[in-house]
Amino acid sequence: MPSRRGASRSGHFRPVFEFLALLDRAQVWAARGQIDAALATTDAARRVLAERKSPLSARADEQEALLRLALGDVQSPAVLAGRLSAPRRQLLLARVALAAGDDRAAIDHLNELPVADLTPRAALERQILLAGAAIQGGDPRAAIITHGVLEAGRRGGFFNTVVTTAPPVTAYLVEHATQVQQDPFLQQLIAAALEVRATRQAQSPPHGLPAEPMTAAEQRVLKLLPTSTYPEIAEALYISRNTVKTHLRSVYQKLGVSSRSEAIERAVDLQLL
Repeated sequence: MPSRRGASRSGHFRPVFEFLALLDRAQVWAARGQIDAALATTDAARRVLAERKSPLSARADEQEALLRLALGDVQSPAVLAGRLSAPRRQLLLARVALAAGDDRAAIDHLNELPVADLTPRAALERQILLAGAAIQGGDPRAAIITHGVLEAGRRGGFFNTVVTTAPPVTAYLVEHATQVQQDPFLQQLIAAALEVRATRQAQSPPHGLPAEPMTAAEQRVLKLLPTSTYPEIAEALYISRNTVKTHLRSVYQKLGVSSRSEAIERAVDLQLL
């Protein structure tokens, strides 16, 4: 029979376990594109610790901020950032600035961070956000900075962090997929980036569509285009290489492009990828 002290200690930690479990559940909802459900679950987690002055509550604040940012809200996350510790606050404010299109402000927030004091994950987040600002701002060093991000992500094993921290980096990975060598890590990153874009597509409608809709067969070929060669597409869909080429010619025509890279970029813009 458990002692009173053991039972008391278990009861003390139970709200913390429930809080963390609810935050994990909210992340699952968010990954499925169910942002409203994720927000409701995050709020439920916050209520679990409502009567406790726990530093863990800042996790709910940060998670809510990121969820609202995914919905295009840049005001609420900026307010919620004020409840976070200095490093997390600066990282969040950089995300907000990036989402608002203010690359310079994002870089300024990131430069205020004491790099030597950051955890490995926070340091990578900073690096990813710098890459996002470079990509979005048209910095000619964007490719070099992004390459550094990929190598840091590979070394640290922070796969999910690379594909979810900055939308410009996610889009860049997809758009430059054709330049990727046969590297399993990068191929997995691109596949995950495509999934992230598909989730975001559910939250915002595409800006324009091809004049002529694509057939189901053409859509299947297009989905594989960023990560597969023509022979791999043929094998995956159980069709001939000539059929792949026929579908792609039609896809290019409907998208108004003349090359594989242009097709991927256009499809990303239209949120077809």
